[in-house]
Amino acid sequence: MMFLTNNLNIRKGDTLSCKYPKHGRLNILKRHKGVVEKLGVSDNGVYITLRDANGKCRSLSLDKVIEPAKV
Repeated sequence: MMFLTNNLNIRKGDTLSCKYPKHGRLNILKRHKGVVEKLGVSDNGVYITLRDANGKCRSLSLDKVIEPAKV
């Protein structure tokens, strides 16, 4: 599965760096960087699951992702 975001093809296994609203809704942005483990579609839209270097997983909605970049 592959999704196109701001002219950026995101696939499973890619390393992605992006900004995301803190707690998913605040006006404070936090940088997330990790390996894409899962791409999916839910009732709320398209999402990705990132695993960072510490081993923590984070699900991010692509509607809220700001400045995505492959690393």
